[in-house]
Amino acid sequence: MLTPWPEVRKATAGERHQLEGAQGEPPPEPTLFTGVAACLGERLRAHYAQLMNEPVPDDLLRILEALGPTGRAGDGH
Repeated sequence: MLTPWPEVRKATAGERHQLEGAQGEPPPEPTLFTGVAACLGERLRAHYAQLMNEPVPDDLLRILEALGPTGRAGDGH
C-alpha cells in the first residue's frame, strides 16, 4: 500500500520571504518538502517495479532483433 500524499498548504509569509532571498541574491534552488519527496520516490519505485514485470512489446522485440547485437541495422544476421 502506498503512502497517501501529504497535505498541501500555502507557504507562510516567513517561508515566502526565505524563498525570495535577500536583495541581490539569486533565489535558492527549488526543493520539495520532505514528505512530498518521499511519497514521490515511493510511487516512482512502485511504478518502475511494476513496469519491469511487464512483457516487452512485440514491436520493440522486432526492432531489437533487426538491430542485432551491435545495435546497428543490418548487423543482426
